[in-house]
Amino acid sequence: MKLVLRFAIAVICIFTFLNALVFVGISVYHSIHGYTIILSGNMAERPGVHLAEALDTFLLATVFIIFAIGIGKLFVPDNKLLKKIQLSWLNPKSFSDLKGLLWEAVLTTLVVLFATSLVHEINNLRLELLILPAAILLIAIALRMMKSSH
Repeated sequence: MKLVLRFAIAVICIFTFLNALVFVGISVYHSIHGYTIILSGNMAERPGVHLAEALDTFLLATVFIIFAIGIGKLFVPDNKLLKKIQLSWLNPKSFSDLKGLLWEAVLTTLVVLFATSLVHEINNLRLELLILPAAILLIAIALRMMKSSH
């Protein structure tokens, strides 16, 4: 049973990391596209939007990487590859530690996503755009309450 669990965790970590690499590729594409717009001088295409989308996608890739490494370190702590990854901030001792790290990363990603969507819709502002900041506020309050209870 232990071998099956280790295999399942390995599959989860590998595919989550592969997903992160795909998001990095998408981010590189958005960045290059934004830079080519800047170099061509066609500012009417709003290259900043592409660069903001690249940042948002890079942050999403970071969430996936944190999840993959964190799950691996929690469930397979004796893995040689994971032992080599020594980041002081990414050394969860419990699932709650990993959850807190992920919440912080997701909050940052959501803030950038909101800024990007605001830039996209700058000429068409609607009341629905306030849903995302309200969600960010609720998640931030929940995170603060979770941290203060420890």
